[in-house]
Amino acid sequence: MRNISEASVLEDLVGRLRRLAPTQPRVWGTMNAQQMAQHVGDAFAAVLKQRAFSSKPRSGPTGLRRIAVLYLIPRMPRGIKSGAEPASFVVEPATFAGDVDRAVTLLRQLATAPAGSLMDRHPILGPMTRGDWMRYAFLHTDHHLRQFGL
Repeated sequence: MRNISEASVLEDLVGRLRRLAPTQPRVWGTMNAQQMAQHVGDAFAAVLKQRAFSSKPRSGPTGLRRIAVLYLIPRMPRGIKSGAEPASFVVEPATFAGDVDRAVTLLRQLATAPAGSLMDRHPILGPMTRGDWMRYAFLHTDHHLRQFGL
């Protein structure tokens, strides 16, 4: 299973993030390219315990949900509602390059972070191991890059 602890997978995601343009048209959804860069950067920062998650915690059993999302489906489908609303963020176009750089830097930090420096649970998927986070980071980033045709 592809995950960001594999150097080739990480570098593929970084290259795709670097190809993101401020005027990149979306294939689906409501975010613009800069909102997406901020969104994935915020997700990485949350996993690294640098900020809170945008999504609110969900109740109920999470084990089956986590296994299905991370290991049974090949990619995150369109239209999943997490509770995060990145399309509502106002962005400053002049900071686009910095937002992409931040996302890349945080993705690289996450790929090499020890387990103890990571959040112990995802608000929707529940308890997470380091391996779960590495898989999640790949799936989440790939999902949003595909959203912009990358």
